[in-house]
Amino acid sequence: MTTRPRSATRPGARSPNRSEEALMAHKVHIYDLEKGFDEGGWMRPARTLETTDPEEAVRLARAELDRTGSISAATVRPDWRLCPDLRTYFRLTNVVADWLDENPIEGAWIGRLVEDPAHWDGYGVRSPEELEKHLLLSDYSDLYKELTGVRPRHSGLSMASSIEEIEAAYDRLRDLPADDGPEPP
Repeated sequence: MTTRPRSATRPGARSPNRSEEALMAHKVHIYDLEKGFDEGGWMRPARTLETTDPEEAVRLARAELDRTGSISAATVRPDWRLCPDLRTYFRLTNVVADWLDENPIEGAWIGRLVEDPAHWDGYGVRSPEELEKHLLLSDYSDLYKELTGVRPRHSGLSMASSIEEIEAAYDRLRDLPADDGPEPP
């Protein structure tokens, strides 16, 4: 794992304490394609590599994609706190899509985040932190709808909520048995 340079901290951001710093890392998930899916239908990472260097994360993921020739071999989960700008977040999130563009596989398709800052500005997203919140709120809304059949209203979550609050609400929702999901409003 590389050491996070001080310059990676966003201007005006609260300085992380040592324990938070140790947890900050871009995660490159490597999957065992031979093992495939578990009994629950999930393909779980065989190993996770962590780095504070975005270019190293891209290099590690691309190496696994090149080695296997499969878009299912690796994913990158950026740590928004280590992304100095939206461009870095997009580069990390879209690494598999970029690889597929360069190495077309017939019948393969993968989604990608829109990389145009003007698009995200329309949603009030101007920083990696705001993008992380927006994506988490979208995931929460999708899971809520999956469980209840309707989108959440009056959940108390918004772009003003902290990432920790949104993650905690998502975890509580995810941990509910499907048939005991929240009642529609």
